[in-house]
Amino acid sequence: MKEILIGVDNGNGNTKGDTGFVIQSGVKKLVVRPPFDTKTVKWKGEYYAVGASKTEIQKSKVSNNDTLILTMAAIAEKLNRLGKDSGDIRLAVGLPLTRMGAEKQEFYNYFMKNRRLNYKYEGQFYSVYIVSVDVFPQGYAAVVNRLNTFAMSTVVVDIGSWTIDILPIIEGQPDVSQCKSLSLGTFTAIADINENLRQKFGEEANEVIIKDVMLHRKSAINQKYLTIIQDGLTVYADKIMNNLRSLKINFDLTQFVFIGGGASIIKNFSSDLGENMLIIEDVCINAKGYKDILEHKYKVVV
Repeated sequence: MKEILIGVDNGNGNTKGDTGFVIQSGVKKLVVRPPFDTKTVKWKGEYYAVGASKTEIQKSKVSNNDTLILTMAAIAEKLNRLGKDSGDIRLAVGLPLTRMGAEKQEFYNYFMKNRRLNYKYEGQFYSVYIVSVDVFPQGYAAVVNRLNTFAMSTVVVDIGSWTIDILPIIEGQPDVSQCKSLSLGTFTAIADINENLRQKFGEEANEVIIKDVMLHRKSAINQKYLTIIQDGLTVYADKIMNNLRSLKINFDLTQFVFIGGGASIIKNFSSDLGENMLIIEDVCINAKGYKDILEHKYKVVV
């Protein structure tokens, strides 16, 4: 049986697959079978709703089965696209470079201890065997196929839901000693915006609405809410740029590559964009990068 390569980006805010699959990284165990199979996983006799909003940060992605269940959903989406319901899987996942040394082995073991997976996703039965697990550096994997187009001094800024990971790349190689992770993910912007809305109107905006403004700058909502959301995102974009400047990075001599779910905020709301700044808005770019590295490593294209 031909092995199937799958890249999955297990983000704190969203889980992304290399097919373009995106789901919020929330999992809720259900007491009984739900009336609809949409976004549900049945595993070991239990039902789980996936895609719920995640309201708190877990210290570890391997502290429970949530990451595995979300990964099972991503695998099912990939198999469904291929017209399959079973297969041998080579799984690629990732961690920030700042956490690779401390967490790589634990993350690898987490998936390898559940190599045989028999489950249902959205009512369809799937049976897979995980042949191998590779853990790659997040951010770097996303751009590894573009390195020959980057400047000698480049900084990749991966704006996620909970953190912003900063990865300097010098002459095509990651400078691990200068990697940083800031607790300034997009959820902080959402929290600040909703605090302003509560103070002004006694109401909040659903996270989905704020994310829509992040992506498109405009939204068909009440103008007074839209203005506050836009102002909050402008403040957030400025805060990111100020933090980058505080790291003593020469903006004139450095190319910046913004990736991740928050890259669109920089594009739509930053007043500090220069010609040396590249914005990649594909939120699945890390998952696709993991799969690309697998193809090169195992010489298999699926």
